[in-house]
Amino acid sequence: MRMEKAFKGAGALTNEVTLPEADVMRFVRTAKDYQGKEQTLAGADDPPWVCAYLEIEPDGIEDRHGGEAVLLDGAVVGSTASVVYGHTVGKILAFAHIKPHATTPGTVLEVIVAGRPRAASVLDEPAYDPQSVLSRMELNMEATQ
Repeated sequence: MRMEKAFKGAGALTNEVTLPEADVMRFVRTAKDYQGKEQTLAGADDPPWVCAYLEIEPDGIEDRHGGEAVLLDGAVVGSTASVVYGHTVGKILAFAHIKPHATTPGTVLEVIVAGRPRAASVLDEPAYDPQSVLSRMELNMEATQ
């Protein structure tokens, strides 16, 4: 249920992207000194791409694995990092590193899946239990059913 709850994993959080690009600056202690702090903070205001949370239209056959091209108005704006079918929500969900101008929630994109464009949109909250009203026990019980 990691993807349904919009928790980033190894595919979205690699050493190939900076903390601002991974959209995890809320976890960075900016008051603390550490190696690379200046570079991290310098890139926080204008990253070349941002990790966005997407919903991709399912076709019932293929959901992919990551690395697929993401397009906005026919132009490539990034690529997927993690893609899974979320059984609890019945949707294909993805994290994708895309250009900042394409990350506005509700933006309609296309993801190339098995050589064909598939409709996608940028989400602004988790696909499952966005308000986190369910307890961990309820989530675990639902995931095992």
